[in-house]
Amino acid sequence: MRRRRYDPEALVFTVASAVALLHGVDDAFVHRGPGLGLGQHALAGAIAVLAWAAGVLAFPRLRPGLRAALAFAFGGLALTNGALHATHVAKFAVAGGDITGVLAAAAGVVLLALAAAIPWRHRGAGRWASRVLAPAGVLVASIFVLGPIGMGIVETHHWREPVGEAPSAAYRDVTFRAPDGLKLAGWYRPSRNGAAVVVVHGGSSDRRGSLAHARMLARHGYGVLLYDARGRGESEGSENNYGWDWPKDIDGALAFLRRQPDVDQRRIGALGLSTGADALIQVAAARRDVAALVADGAAAGSFEDWARLRGTELGSVPGWLMFTTMRMTSGDPPGPALEDMVRRMRTPTLLVSSGTDVERDFNELYRRAGSDRVTVWNLPDADHTRAIRQAPAVYERRVVGFLDRELGGGTG
Repeated sequence: MRRRRYDPEALVFTVASAVALLHGVDDAFVHRGPGLGLGQHALAGAIAVLAWAAGVLAFPRLRPGLRAALAFAFGGLALTNGALHATHVAKFAVAGGDITGVLAAAAGVVLLALAAAIPWRHRGAGRWASRVLAPAGVLVASIFVLGPIGMGIVETHHWREPVGEAPSAAYRDVTFRAPDGLKLAGWYRPSRNGAAVVVVHGGSSDRRGSLAHARMLARHGYGVLLYDARGRGESEGSENNYGWDWPKDIDGALAFLRRQPDVDQRRIGALGLSTGADALIQVAAARRDVAALVADGAAAGSFEDWARLRGTELGSVPGWLMFTTMRMTSGDPPGPALEDMVRRMRTPTLLVSSGTDVERDFNELYRRAGSDRVTVWNLPDADHTRAIRQAPAVYERRVVGFLDRELGGGTG
């Protein structure tokens, strides 16, 4: 019987990709996020196992160019995911899946090195056209396929950061639960005027990201609840930078405010930043007890939102890949189109946008959908959600004035 020839490239690919797979399984089933069931990331885990098995079986049968491409793809994605954990370890400390994550980063480096070595080891074995076209193919695949998939992984795997102590003794540590049972943590400053505002931070942030807005509201007597969305700070759950499950968190936050003796239940408002603004629009469309909404930096919460604004064309394929990757890695479906949600809202809403391009265009789209219930205020010289720092006096006057009018506020 003919003995099979030893294949060192296949061995390196198999071992390195298996190390990367170890983190994928760890991420999906072991360190899946506090409070989450085994099924939350089961799809992501199953896809990782199937992709690894298919890659290992196919690799020995491929020509050198395709071997290099497969090693490059596996290596790039392993390094993208693992680098997030390596960064967390370098900045803070080892936690959760960091150990297997760092190993995945190392495996990614090995696979990328393998991808670079294969053409050199087989130099002269292929046609000149293949050697010319292969780099161009890698570049195109990186931009239109691997890049968007990597971005989707990052959007659902950003590390947590320590929250630290409350900003002052006026705030107290609080916890409450979302309707699906996840425990959320935050700070609450009681109301002095009978009205209260829930403040929702942006994606990949936590309650500290909305402290400037909390301080602004507190100066005018409002009760303020700011908290960590699921997967952020000290709250249970796992990360989703586009906030696809955040409306559940907001439902829990509103229920908390309704239970506070210092708050008039008819005078509860909301202020959201970026992803928090998107999630609040969904909530305001579904319920009638949000008396006023400030949505600062609302834009796109899903691929459907981008399609509504820009249409579907070849250039939208990378975006579709990114959002599809997020769907698989998070285990959550995207929220409904925000344009439809604004159309259903009855809540008086102030949409704050910055810049002169996409964010402004999205807000104008939502203004048209919301008719006279929605007011748009654009600050062309401000950065995304930074108007409170770049134009503080103007921002405070406009935002607080809107809330005072709709909630009957003012310093108590």
